[in-house]
Amino acid sequence: MNTIHLSVSAHPPQPGVLSALPARTPRTSPADRLAMWLGLRLLLWSTRPIDQAEVQRLHERRRVAAAARAEHDAALSRSAARYGIHWTNIR
Repeated sequence: MNTIHLSVSAHPPQPGVLSALPARTPRTSPADRLAMWLGLRLLLWSTRPIDQAEVQRLHERRRVAAAARAEHDAALSRSAARYGIHWTNIR
């Protein structure tokens, strides 16, 4: 479907309209430019490739933390059983 209209416009051009436009193109403010630059840098940083060594270190830290929590909970259970305290209700 062709939507280009080749007919003459019913409105003649108005010479006063073009003179009201500013002579220079408005620029983005320095604060906005800084914010856009920072946003782009953060976007690029967040999509960087993942270092496999770092991933393995994080998994190891989580595994050690989970083992420490389990050991701590076992010690609490033993102490609670010794003194007849139901420590699961305290949490």
